[in-house]
Amino acid sequence: MQNPSSIAIKCLKRATNIAAKISNHLLVCGIFLSGSIKTFAQNAEPDCEDCKKLNEVSVYSFSPEKFMTGYKIQKIDSINLARFQYQTLADFLQFQAPLALKSYGSGQLTTIAFRGTSANHTAVLWNGLNINSPTVGLSDLSTIPMMGFDQMAIQYGSSASCVGTDAVGGSILLNSAPKWQNRGINSVIGTQFGSFRSGNLNSGIRMNKPFKRFEYSNKTLIYGGISRNFNGENPNTDAIRTDRKGREYSVEPSKTTQKGFVHDSYIRFITNKKSDYKLIYFNSWITDNKLTIQPTVLTYREITQTQAYRFILGSQLNNTSIKLGFIRDILDYGKGDFTSPSHASTDRYIFRVEHDFFNHNQSNFSVRIGSEIVHFATQVDGYGPQIIQENRGDGYVLIRKAFKVQKQPNKLIATLNLRQALSSVYKAPFTPALGINYSAITSENQQINLLGNIAQSYRLPTLNERYWQVLGNPNIQPEKGFNKEIGIEHKLMFNQYLNLYTTINAFHNLIDNWTYWNPAKNYRVENLQQVLSKGLEFSSSLKFNNYLAFQTSGITLAYSLTHASQQKVYDIYAQDLVGKQLIYVPRHSITMNTYYGSKKWNVSLQGLFNSARYFTFDHSGEPFPPYFILNSTFSHQIKVGPQKGNFILQANNLTNTVYPNVKRNAMPGINFQAALVFSISQ
Repeated sequence: MQNPSSIAIKCLKRATNIAAKISNHLLVCGIFLSGSIKTFAQNAEPDCEDCKKLNEVSVYSFSPEKFMTGYKIQKIDSINLARFQYQTLADFLQFQAPLALKSYGSGQLTTIAFRGTSANHTAVLWNGLNINSPTVGLSDLSTIPMMGFDQMAIQYGSSASCVGTDAVGGSILLNSAPKWQNRGINSVIGTQFGSFRSGNLNSGIRMNKPFKRFEYSNKTLIYGGISRNFNGENPNTDAIRTDRKGREYSVEPSKTTQKGFVHDSYIRFITNKKSDYKLIYFNSWITDNKLTIQPTVLTYREITQTQAYRFILGSQLNNTSIKLGFIRDILDYGKGDFTSPSHASTDRYIFRVEHDFFNHNQSNFSVRIGSEIVHFATQVDGYGPQIIQENRGDGYVLIRKAFKVQKQPNKLIATLNLRQALSSVYKAPFTPALGINYSAITSENQQINLLGNIAQSYRLPTLNERYWQVLGNPNIQPEKGFNKEIGIEHKLMFNQYLNLYTTINAFHNLIDNWTYWNPAKNYRVENLQQVLSKGLEFSSSLKFNNYLAFQTSGITLAYSLTHASQQKVYDIYAQDLVGKQLIYVPRHSITMNTYYGSKKWNVSLQGLFNSARYFTFDHSGEPFPPYFILNSTFSHQIKVGPQKGNFILQANNLTNTVYPNVKRNAMPGINFQAALVFSISQ
């Protein structure tokens, strides 16, 4: 049996052929656009505001958000990230936006879906790399700790032209970032304990040090913990919770242990020219998550252990970025004593190169040309004894242009994105996208922007869909979608401390070749469905910030109306499914956040409402009932000797609501966590 690590070398010729195809696709565009840049730059008038934005982008990570004009993007501020650092991404997101989270239970698999699509249609990116599992095509958000990254953004709608496969409904962008301004050594240590004998411990250190010819920034974090959803050493396997209308749901005891390691290093070289920028960096993230269902009853026990090893080595020389990545995903599943679990291991070898073209002095026009090659080597018990190999690639051109209208620079901004995915085993669709942002009103204290986009999207098949024995389908085709969206955003500043931000978006997303594990054919996977998701989203936030007086407060409200249904019949027995809401997609969803903070303490309250959700395609049987849950967080700054720290108390499900998860088991009732965090600076 071959070692997966040697396969990349053996497949170098195949990968090179893919790279050559990508280069041929982009060569003509690159020559044309490179020549056009000079023409536009010579005639364009400089705009300082736009120059600042471009300079920020040229300083590390080549964020795709710059080329997402016309999209709805929700950036999570550092205050929110710090306040909920002990939560998982699954816990955090359910109160931040009206998104559909599908949970299999407390501490169990939790996935996210945007705008009526599925978890397979959500791209989760870590420092620009898609970390969705290649076998199942999604990410378990319960295994991603909030403390593991420095920046976060939620992007709504199809963005495959920018970020690649899976971004049919939306994407989650997670980034590490050096903090050059924080000189010296900063360390943190914290612990949390809570209901059901749960708890975790983490420690980290961040260092920033200048040298004669370069600056060095480093972050290292070690974390681990245990979460349970039952009390006592011998939980009752037949425990029942009853809601206010007498509906009964069983409680499924589970125990989750999680541990991980995060390390980021950056070296920025000091140059004589401000326009020069030289950076090398290394990102690593290792996780180990073990879920045990019925931990005290051997007969019913199920154990799922997932491990991930993620590494990035990159460099940025002025406007050129080169990135090498390696990701290994391991999944072991077994019952009883876990002595002979089924095993799945997948390695990804990633190479990406990007280059930005723009003029620092006249930068209202910019182009990014990039290419990515990924080699897969996987061995899964369900595929048979052989090692499966597959090569995939992407070539893309991202164009951004700011127009001067009525003597106002940046009155109109447009992006045109072009991406062609390539594969060694099938043909992927071409995915262009056009986005526009028009500043209808701009004054000293308010701004109204009109935005919109039309975009093609795609999702490449998962390895399970292609290679699983009997039920897999080697002829499965990529899904493709067409998204249309319009929106309006209003920014109003009452004074230097108080501001209001409101957005309204309407979307229409039609997806063809939706992959479906067909029960009529013993759950063999096929491209059977066409799904239409359409709806309306509203969000508004009122924020007060007086940093000089150490006071901050705000309230955020978000609502979504989503209708997602099948449009075409794929067999005679599916006629009654057309037009009906897809399973686990609430038609109405509302989230609310309010907070207040002063110099030494702050308090917040988060609420979530979801309407009824169906769990059968034909809507037979009673759906999951609507539910409302309420969480709160209180923190207070404390001092022990010369060291400062924070005491954090969190209360979950204050209403003690009884509501079911995907497996129709009850989620936890009211529960509490208390944390203590100390920061030490030198």
